[in-house]
Amino acid sequence: MTKRGKILRDTSAGNGLVVIEGQQYPFMLEGTWRSEVPPAVGMTVDAEINDAGQIVSLLVVQDSQLTKEQAQAALLAAKGKGAEMFSGLVARVGAVNLVALLVLIIGWIFLNAVSIQSPMGGNMSFTFWQLLGFINAKNALDVAMQAGTGSASTGIYGLLAFVCLLGPFVRYFWKDKLAVLGGVLPLLFMLIVGLIAHSSLSPAAALGGTGIDPNDPMVKEMTKQVSQAISIGAGVYLSVLACLYFAGIGVKDFLAAKTGAAPKAF
Repeated sequence: MTKRGKILRDTSAGNGLVVIEGQQYPFMLEGTWRSEVPPAVGMTVDAEINDAGQIVSLLVVQDSQLTKEQAQAALLAAKGKGAEMFSGLVARVGAVNLVALLVLIIGWIFLNAVSIQSPMGGNMSFTFWQLLGFINAKNALDVAMQAGTGSASTGIYGLLAFVCLLGPFVRYFWKDKLAVLGGVLPLLFMLIVGLIAHSSLSPAAALGGTGIDPNDPMVKEMTKQVSQAISIGAGVYLSVLACLYFAGIGVKDFLAAKTGAAPKAF
């Protein structure tokens, strides 16, 4: 069998000595040492031991191999720690909630929320996160017309989005009956953003918003064209489903707490 050991004494003045799993073994240089470099104190070696408990061969373990093994051991330890932390998180907040959070993040960041058909025949698509940048800009309509690069800063809206993502999980860290209403935050945030975005892309906003008569035939026609040019994407529908889940559970548990019934874990 092969085991890992360390040289305690070299062979410059007789037999060498290697320690393996706390036990010391003498060895001779001739017939045993398999490396080109001579044995030195502190060297890490792979030792082959026969059934009689005698050293058959010793081979130096290169520093590169030791570094690789240490990195692998650290990676395995990190994976184990991460798996332990994730298991604890799942046990505390529930797997369904984490899945719903993942769905919400995907819907907000990766899937198209709005598509705008431009008068030139092009089609511009934006994620919900990009919309946050548009409404944070001074002139959201101008930003939207820049082919949807998504380079606009989300500003305070990005911070609010992060807070709302954490809202459904406040109940697990703040033991107040109002904490369950944190589940309503993502849905409320989406509704507010939708209203602001709709207002920002309106003809009134494009024309400066002052002295605009909404009953003017031209304004009505422009409003109709803008409404027809805007279509809702899959990101909104998927996000709303996740938001409704969180909001429904939060409201249900809040009403249960008011009536004295114990809210169910979800």
